[in-house]
Amino acid sequence: MKRIPPKWLRLFKLLAVPTVQVTLSFLLTAGRLSGIYAPFSLALVAAAGPRLPGLLCLAGAGAGSLVFLDFQSGLRHFAAAVLIYAANTSFYDTKLYRSPMFRSAVAAGMMLLVQSIYLLHRSTEQWMLCLISAAVLAGCVRVWRELWQKPDKPSIALLLAATAVAAQPVALLGAVSLGRVLAAGLTLWIALDAAPAVAISASAAAGLLLDLAIPGGYLLFSVTYGAAAAACALCRDRFRFAAVPAFCLTAGLCAVVFRADVPGAVFYETVVAGFVLLPLRRRIHTELPAPEREKPAGEPFLHRSAAAFRDLYDSFFRGTPAEPPENPSVLFDQAAERVCRGCVLCSSCWQQNYSSTYNAFNDACPKLLQRGWADAKDFPLYFSSRCVHFTEFLSAVNVELRAFLMRRQYRQRLLDVRREAQDQYQQLGEALASTAVHAVANVTSPMGYRVGSALRPKDGERLCGDQLATFEVGSTLYLLLSDGMGSGESAHRESAMAVRLLQQFLEAGIDPSPALQTLNGALHLRGEEGGSFTTIDLLAMERSTGTATVYKYGAAPSYIKRTGTVTRITGRNLPAGLQRQPPEATRVTLQPGCCFVMISDGVADEENDEWLQNLIAGWQGGGADGLAALILRESRTRKGLSDDCAVLILQLPQPGENGKKQV
Repeated sequence: MKRIPPKWLRLFKLLAVPTVQVTLSFLLTAGRLSGIYAPFSLALVAAAGPRLPGLLCLAGAGAGSLVFLDFQSGLRHFAAAVLIYAANTSFYDTKLYRSPMFRSAVAAGMMLLVQSIYLLHRSTEQWMLCLISAAVLAGCVRVWRELWQKPDKPSIALLLAATAVAAQPVALLGAVSLGRVLAAGLTLWIALDAAPAVAISASAAAGLLLDLAIPGGYLLFSVTYGAAAAACALCRDRFRFAAVPAFCLTAGLCAVVFRADVPGAVFYETVVAGFVLLPLRRRIHTELPAPEREKPAGEPFLHRSAAAFRDLYDSFFRGTPAEPPENPSVLFDQAAERVCRGCVLCSSCWQQNYSSTYNAFNDACPKLLQRGWADAKDFPLYFSSRCVHFTEFLSAVNVELRAFLMRRQYRQRLLDVRREAQDQYQQLGEALASTAVHAVANVTSPMGYRVGSALRPKDGERLCGDQLATFEVGSTLYLLLSDGMGSGESAHRESAMAVRLLQQFLEAGIDPSPALQTLNGALHLRGEEGGSFTTIDLLAMERSTGTATVYKYGAAPSYIKRTGTVTRITGRNLPAGLQRQPPEATRVTLQPGCCFVMISDGVADEENDEWLQNLIAGWQGGGADGLAALILRESRTRKGLSDDCAVLILQLPQPGENGKKQV
């Protein structure tokens, strides 16, 4: 088979997304609620934002309003789309636009603004339908905010549900609807994979959209799909072979009980969806690439250690360009600076006869570098006879030559040492990869816990230079906070890399202290080139006993609340990458009812944290996320937005309370 040229592949990728944007916004205009409102295409316009993506979705929505809506409804729809695009363009460069709810609120507001003019003297029912459509629009925009950058499962599922609404009028055979087949397949897929509560609520929501699309309809499909998903979820664990038949039979029974126009059509639609979905689902699961599959719990930990060391080597050293050697011409420049500047012939040698002067230096350079010192015969006669301070110049060249050779020797030794260290990381990863020892976790009566976190970038920055992570390895719970040097994209990249690599080491079964020292050594080597560093704050707690160790590399203070008292934990080490010292380790014991608070220096520092200790001491409980948000909000009044801020909180509930991970 002939291979497609790369330039054609690039052209296809360049044209694919704009084509999909126009096509989807056009087709989803057919997804009308009550036959009047088309919130899905408006949501695509709002989610696409300004510039070309928003303009393409606006064009698609405008074309759809001409094809799928009557004149008045289409005019109102296109006017709302234009206002949404104009609002996105006007507020694009403001902080308000970056708010999670801004585009949802603007889209719903613009739709209500246009539609309300035509509803002034209409019935309450029509007002309610308009408000429901606006709510659907706001919800779609909220879910589709990252649709064109990082599509996730909820956004794709909602897109399929909207497509089902648009395709509902399309008949396949008799009363069997293409849109309802798609909706049945979507709800069946969710019912087979998601948690029961999620499956039932999502399926009922998909059915509700179909009900709203039928003028004068009632909650037929909402109840049908919700009940069918419940039956499927109940059967899938114990009687998996009966999950799909239970889904189809329950849908058909509900259609009969609730007097659907053609009950058999609803049953046939679910059967068709099952026959199409099951082979497709099986094939997708079979062909899923290995990196995307969930790793088994019993994976050999030494293989994971090897992967961690290889990743560290790749992140820091692979592809690093060699430092260029020092130019030998610096010898003559520095010697001339010392001798020639006060000479009466300086302008003659360095201006009028500049070329001949440098030619003389170029002729002499290979000889003196090979010998290790400069001799008068190394220089051409036309230069040595003309130079009135040749003896002083020759002596200055020898002084500079000795310094140059010493620098070159030192640089070569430093490169050799760094190369040996790099090779050690690579060889250690390869050696560990050749051994397979399984790590067995022993968890005995682990304590429950809740985790709350909050991040906020510096004023004017899009990315936060602080990064957080919470994860478990066997019976040990880890809380990790890293603050990169400076702010913005470079700090975000450094701290994210430090968090990722350290998490890999810890998940591979390496103890925190050697893992931190290894990362610190790698950062130290890397810092000789770029001068980068990052703070590291790590809590390692045994869930079975509550014993914990706090490790710090230049990190801000941490705080432990026990009943009404607050204990502060500080460290004196420099950030990782600035020294060869091991991390400072403080052992503590955390009991049920305790609260551990970890912050970056953008929130508070050791010199000005009395307000934070008072706030933690006076906190009367509640969600860990609530305390994190409260600390971040109060820090803004204290320090403004002059630095990146991060808060990470571990809460250990009292016995009998619900203690589970909440991030």
